Amino acid sequence: MPITKKIKSKRISKKEVKKEISVQKIPDNKAYELIEKYKIPTVKYAFVKNEKQVQENVKKLGFPLVMKVSGNIIHKTEIGGIIKNINSEQDALTAFKKLMKIKGCESVLMQKQIEGIELIIGAKQTKEFGNVVSVGIGGIFVEVLKDISFRVCPITKEDAQKMLTELKGYQILTGARGKSVDINKIIEVILSVCKLIESEKFSEMDINPLICNENGCYAVDVRIIK
Repeated sequence: MPITKKIKSKRISKKEVKKEISVQKIPDNKAYELIEKYKIPTVKYAFVKNEKQVQENVKKLGFPLVMKVSGNIIHKTEIGGIIKNINSEQDALTAFKKLMKIKGCESVLMQKQIEGIELIIGAKQTKEFGNVVSVGIGGIFVEVLKDISFRVCPITKEDAQKMLTELKGYQILTGARGKSVDINKIIEVILSVCKLIESEKFSEMDINPLICNENGCYAVDVRIIK
């Protein structure tokens, strides 16, 4: 059997896929456009650059809102670049002014705030294996479980299903905490991410988090590195 086929038939360990640090990411609005091109669902959102746009989109998006710094910034949380539970126009304007003061901020991303089970879905070009896709349990579980599964692209629906069942936290998705999610919706996103990195030119990407609830699965934050 060719080596490439052997690799594709095996689970890849975390040690074999080491992330390289880079700050050259494509603009956030372009990242959202790209995943939407590949039919990956997103929450309702808007990129705003002034207070008038904030006021206009408060009415369109509705409450509660989450607002995020947007620019060539990799780690938004560490710099106070994410503000949640915004429930009034005045709070939205206050959050906008605060975020725009952050170094590197070019605009602010406004999103409808949703709840659900959080996953991380990523893809990366590697020298050894080529394009690799990953899925892991996110949110409060990410640091505790360090729970992630890898495959070499392209993958099948069956491969994506196995990636999920390999997760230690798989039962979280099937109702261990009282709420189950549509596994097929997650599989569709994994397949789309794999297709995306196979078709487009970039080094890595992640959807963190992908929030899954009774209504579906939605990309809430997207990062694509050139």
